[in-house]
Amino acid sequence: MSFWIRPAHEEDLEEIVALNDLAFGGKAEGRIVRKLAKSGESVLSLVASDDAGIVGHIQFFRIDVEGAPAVGLGPMSVHPDFQNTGIGSGLIQMGLMALEGAGESLVFVLGHPEYYPRFGFSAEEAAPYQADWSGEAFMALQLSDEAPASGRLTYPAAFG
Repeated sequence: MSFWIRPAHEEDLEEIVALNDLAFGGKAEGRIVRKLAKSGESVLSLVASDDAGIVGHIQFFRIDVEGAPAVGLGPMSVHPDFQNTGIGSGLIQMGLMALEGAGESLVFVLGHPEYYPRFGFSAEEAAPYQADWSGEAFMALQLSDEAPASGRLTYPAAFG
């Protein structure tokens, strides 16, 4: 399969929302993506495309750690017909490289504990931070030494 990754554009929003609704089997993630796009709390939004259109999407958003900036990953969606083809991995890798290049220092994810560690995320790294959830699915990845060492996370209103 051949696909390319690019930044999402404003005109992609409806296709991205539809993809999230399809991939997750509900409307919650699509609503989050829409709210993040309209609120300006999106840090980075990437899409994977093939000749037929958008087949994958990853969203990164701003998280506040007691006054210090951090980033959250999610939602990430891949069209069901293209899952397990490397699209999700490509989106994560490209997104993390872009965030590191932009000077971001810390990324959080609430996700599958057997999938995200392959990209460097760990529950141990997230343990010093307080959020509305915890456990092995709550993970963090430090991108630089400038990252806050601990604190309470405040998520955007889109997640409320």
